[in-house]
Amino acid sequence: MSGEVGRRSWLMLGAGLVAGAVLGGTMPAALRPSAATSGELVIVSGVEDGEGGARQALIDLWNRTHPDRRARIELVSGSADEQHDAMIRYAKGEQPVKADILNLDVTAIAEFAEFGHIAEWPAGATPRQLLDELLEKPRESCYYRGKLWALPFNTDAGVLFARRGLLRPQPPTTPAAFTWTDIVAQRPPAGSAMPRAAFAGQLDGYEGLTVNALEALWTVEMERGSTVGHPLGVSTDPAIWSTAVARLYGTPGDPGVVDPGSNAYRENETTEEFLHKRIVFMRNWPVAFRTLVEDSDQRVTVAAADIVMTPLPGPGVLGGQNLAVVSGSSRGDDARDLITFLAGEPSQRLLMQVGGFAAATGATYDRDEIRAAHPYAVTIREAIRHSRQRLQTPYYPRFSEEIRTVVAEIRQNGGTVTAADLRQRLLDASLGRLAPR
Repeated sequence: MSGEVGRRSWLMLGAGLVAGAVLGGTMPAALRPSAATSGELVIVSGVEDGEGGARQALIDLWNRTHPDRRARIELVSGSADEQHDAMIRYAKGEQPVKADILNLDVTAIAEFAEFGHIAEWPAGATPRQLLDELLEKPRESCYYRGKLWALPFNTDAGVLFARRGLLRPQPPTTPAAFTWTDIVAQRPPAGSAMPRAAFAGQLDGYEGLTVNALEALWTVEMERGSTVGHPLGVSTDPAIWSTAVARLYGTPGDPGVVDPGSNAYRENETTEEFLHKRIVFMRNWPVAFRTLVEDSDQRVTVAAADIVMTPLPGPGVLGGQNLAVVSGSSRGDDARDLITFLAGEPSQRLLMQVGGFAAATGATYDRDEIRAAHPYAVTIREAIRHSRQRLQTPYYPRFSEEIRTVVAEIRQNGGTVTAADLRQRLLDASLGRLAPR
């Protein structure tokens, strides 16, 4: 299925299923008519990553069933840093539009909670049944310092994609997971253009580089048999860092393993290379599956049967976005009702079935319609189950920047950093201290 007609068909089917789920039986409290304050609830969100306009479909359903508490999405564009800064301005009431709900990256919950930008969920209104329905890792991402601040709009975890037709030799059965050794073994012969490399990730200078670096570090540590937890969420062993950095970028003596273009890739560029058979494997998010099989700007698609999706060789980074009430909102109760609706299983089902997002509710993955729409639903659930959160710190942007700085230094200097230096630099960054000049 491809093109706009295909997306509309998915959207109509998914919206119909969700409407039936919320209207066919006892109506949830979030959808019962009320005499709430008139005016639109405003959700500030980055541009939707998924296909089919699934998030807007849910807002349309909310508005249809609750005309006295209509809502709309206020989109912010730009880079992750630009969106982050815009969210802070909305939270502070510095924008012409007054926000009620922020759709925050999971890494932003600690910061926005610590500095009073979002409201703690009242203990007496805790949606306990919904919390029990959430997968463990997405649920944990909504808490900070033991208090509930948000609910998931969608979750995510890094996964590995492979082009089945490019694997040489063809494995008799698809492995539950590929190892890094398996990936290296798929390096193409010298001079090959299709494929030209075994693997590509996202190494442009943004959060994607931090994510890829953390996943490489965790995998190397796991391969070495280390199970020790780290207060900073990552090892400070220089040998592990050096091995991980070499794995990210490849080594001059072993060409063909990592696509050198990865240095400038983000998710879209990696997907494009995979689409055109220039790489055998790619690290990406599950939403890329729908993009590959349904549509692209070039109207090129991949047969679903030619895509293999497995967990990464090691733990993937937990991604996703969480919905939180702005501290200054005068409509906190209405906002929480809307958030509960969007995080509930029927809504999560539509987000996954239509948009390709990873659902935060466990039961969604056992639905027949989800498994029909997404053959790797079980894989995604397992990737989420074994994922890890990035460090919960109010100064996460500073911490992420330091991760990338260390990676660049090791790449340039051949691993001269010491364990004590690594530990101190990451600790300082986690506390928001500026790097020495």
